[in-house]
Amino acid sequence: VRIQHLGAGLLMGSADAVPGISGGTVALVIGIYQRLIGSIAIVLNYPRERDFEKLREPLTFLLPLGFGIVAAYWLVSRLPVGPAEAPGLLLQPESAVLCYGFFSGLVVASLREPWHRISAPNREHSVLAMTGAAVTLILLDLPFMKSVPADWMLLVGGALALTAMLLPGISGALVLMMLGQYAVVAGAVHDLRLVPLLWFCSGGLVAALTVVPVLRRLLTEQLDRTLAVLTGVMAGSLRALWPWKENYDMRTGDLSPLGAGTNWPEVLLAALLGALVIVVLERLTRRETNRST
Repeated sequence: VRIQHLGAGLLMGSADAVPGISGGTVALVIGIYQRLIGSIAIVLNYPRERDFEKLREPLTFLLPLGFGIVAAYWLVSRLPVGPAEAPGLLLQPESAVLCYGFFSGLVVASLREPWHRISAPNREHSVLAMTGAAVTLILLDLPFMKSVPADWMLLVGGALALTAMLLPGISGALVLMMLGQYAVVAGAVHDLRLVPLLWFCSGGLVAALTVVPVLRRLLTEQLDRTLAVLTGVMAGSLRALWPWKENYDMRTGDLSPLGAGTNWPEVLLAALLGALVIVVLERLTRRETNRST
């Protein structure tokens, strides 16, 4: 059973390393999403109840799952980012434009996921989605979103990324990409830079203790409105994924967007490939949902 949990973690970690694919969606597809949320809730309640027997089963599940997530993230993120001595595809202009095209396709195709979960979309939901998109576009235009993030911003990134990773349809890596932290965090993992990793993990811990309980309440009491806002945020994030940029390494300059280049057919093909990945994943999700009901 622990091998199965490790395998599930490897699948989730692979998804969490790619902007546009949600580890939460993978958990839903393989049928462990409810157990994941329930196990985290039991661990968070331990300081109140102090019943170690209740912790035994969740930890047996979460520890191999977590190890698999970390191992897969380390392996998969080497391709787009890599260590300092061997920069990955996302940091090299020739390949980065195709990577951003692929990620854009993932996100565009993923927009249906949260919106489809709204029970009866109406004008209010449309307004909330447009507001979420507008706020995201404004935030992405702020100066601190275009330069190497300060350490305290990694705290924010860790909190938001962990929250997103637990939501089906929302990509934690995409959140990091929006914040300009994707390459920074992945690079810190591969170069074993402990200071940025500590800031990032501290943010994740803060989210686990504070944001996740609030999020669970929102998803219970205000599910449709929350999903509408998340749809807008995802749509607004496409600005950060525009393939053509002046520069692709934040350490050497701003990632300012440019007009479309002559290689747009290749970029379009990469985007279509990304969209196809999401379509296949959605069909698997629907099949698993139908099987469990």
